[in-house]
Amino acid sequence: MSTLIIGFLIGCAFGTILYLGGATSYRRILGTLLLKDMWIIKLMMTAIGVGSLGIYLLDMGGLANMSIKPAYLWGIAAGGAIFGIGWAVAGYCPGTCVVGSAEGKKDAIFTLLGALAGAFLFSLAFPYLESTLIQPANFGAVTLESLLGINGIYIAVPFSIALLFLAFFVLKDRYD
Repeated sequence: MSTLIIGFLIGCAFGTILYLGGATSYRRILGTLLLKDMWIIKLMMTAIGVGSLGIYLLDMGGLANMSIKPAYLWGIAAGGAIFGIGWAVAGYCPGTCVVGSAEGKKDAIFTLLGALAGAFLFSLAFPYLESTLIQPANFGAVTLESLLGINGIYIAVPFSIALLFLAFFVLKDRYD
């Protein structure tokens, strides 16, 4: 039960950061998609930089268990296309539509309901898709760590530093 409470509290903290970072603002999202406002991109780069280093450090300390999911080529391509189109049309990604719904934004609520309906339909179609589309393009758990033959922390550290450097020193907040 304590794991659920910790997960809930982490989710609340994440949602708060998204809200305070403006990730549910239509103007911010549109500016990001038009590559004119870098604020959300900087927020994402910071989260990925800190998160990737943090998860490797937690794993090294035995406080996390890295579980790499198999790379399904068609799933990655279809999922990326659906994610990108959905974000462009609705103005929300999965995390921000939950935060926007919590704010009471009607468009976010409908986006969340659509995402849940899509997930439900996918769960119904999964048994049929697995043998025809998913398994033939299963490449297993592919990681840079396994491809390069080095410990992941040696990838995570420079990757995190590069993302944080880009976020804080290279990207401008606004492009005109």
